[in-house]
Amino acid sequence: MKKRVTSVLLVLMLCLSVVFCGCSKEDVLHALAIDTDTYDPALEMVSTVLGKTVKEEGLTSGDFTYLVFEDGTAAITAWHNDIVPPEKNEESEKTDPFVLVLEIPETLDGHTVVALENKSLYKAHMTELILPDTIEVVGNFAAMYCTELQKVTFGKNIRNIGVSAFESEGDNTKSEGKGKLTTLVWNGAPEIIREKAFCYDDKIAEIVLPTGVKTIENWAFAKCYAADKIILGEGLETIGDHAFLKCTSAKEIVIPNTCKTVETSAFYRCSAAETLIIGEGVETLQKGAFEECASLKSVVVPDSVKTMEPYIFYNCTALESCKMGSPEIMEKDIFTGAEQVVVTAPSGSTAEEYAHANQIQFVTA
Repeated sequence: MKKRVTSVLLVLMLCLSVVFCGCSKEDVLHALAIDTDTYDPALEMVSTVLGKTVKEEGLTSGDFTYLVFEDGTAAITAWHNDIVPPEKNEESEKTDPFVLVLEIPETLDGHTVVALENKSLYKAHMTELILPDTIEVVGNFAAMYCTELQKVTFGKNIRNIGVSAFESEGDNTKSEGKGKLTTLVWNGAPEIIREKAFCYDDKIAEIVLPTGVKTIENWAFAKCYAADKIILGEGLETIGDHAFLKCTSAKEIVIPNTCKTVETSAFYRCSAAETLIIGEGVETLQKGAFEECASLKSVVVPDSVKTMEPYIFYNCTALESCKMGSPEIMEKDIFTGAEQVVVTAPSGSTAEEYAHANQIQFVTA
C-alpha cells in the first residue's frame, strides 16, 4: 500500500540533466535507478489476489456478468438490476420501505463463484448482501457507495476484503456517511481487511471481528461513529494507520495477544472509550495510537511492549493511571495533555526514568 516517493534532490537532478545535458528522461531514470511505479488498487484485479489466470470474460447469466478463470471458477463482474428505491416525497413516505436482498449464487452456468470483481456492485441498490461459502475475495470498490445496504453476511471461506469494498460516501458538511450499513455477519474470517474497506460506515452498530483476521489495513473502519465496541479476535497481527479513527461511540476496545503492532493514530479520537485492553504480545505502539481517547481513565501497557512512540496518550484528558513494565524506547510527549496521570512501573525501569524526566507522577510497582 505504500508508494515509493522520489526525493526532491533526485527530481532536481533529473530536471537539470534533461535541460542542460541533453539526456533523455529515460536515461536519467535508468542511471539513478528510480522506481516511478505506484500502487493503484483499480489495477489490482481479483485474479491477482487469487493467483489465477482469466480465461474468458463478458459472460452473462441472469442478472450477472462474469468471467471464468483457467481452473473453471468464476468471478462476478457486474449485476444488472433496474429496481431503484422510490424517490423520497410525501407520497412515497406512505409506501412500504425499499427492500432488496441480493444473494450471490454459488455457481453460474456450472462455474463455482469465488469472487466479486472490482466495482461489480458499485452503487448498487440493495438492502442486504449475502455471500455464499464459495466466495474467497471481495474486490476493490466492489460494493462501494451502496447507500441502501444495511446488512452483509460473509461466507465461511472469505479471505480478502478489498480496498474500499464497502466504503460509504461521506457527507463532509455534516461529518457523517450517507450509507445505512448497520450489521456485519461473519461466518468466516478474512485474513486481510484492506484499506478503507468499511470507512465512513457510520451506522455499524459494533465492530466484533472473528478469530483469524491477520491484518487490518489503514483507515479500514475509520469514522464508524456508531460502533459501541471494537473487539478484535485472536490471530490479528497488525492494526494499520488510522484503522479505527474517530470511532467515537466505542466504549470498549480489545486488542488480542497475537497483535504485534498498533500503527499510527489507529484509535485516534475514540473519545468514548472507557475500557482499553492491550494484549500481552503487543510490541510496538506507534505515534498517536490512542490520542484523544478522552474518556479513558486507566490503562495497562503489557510487559511485551518494547517501543512507545510520541503522543500515544496525547490529550487523554481523563487518564489517571497507566501501569507498565520497562519499554526499551519511550519517545516524547506520550502523556502530554494527561496532566493527572500516575505511572506505575518497576523501580529503575525506563518508565521511571521517563516519568521523572517529564515531571509525571510515578509509583513503584
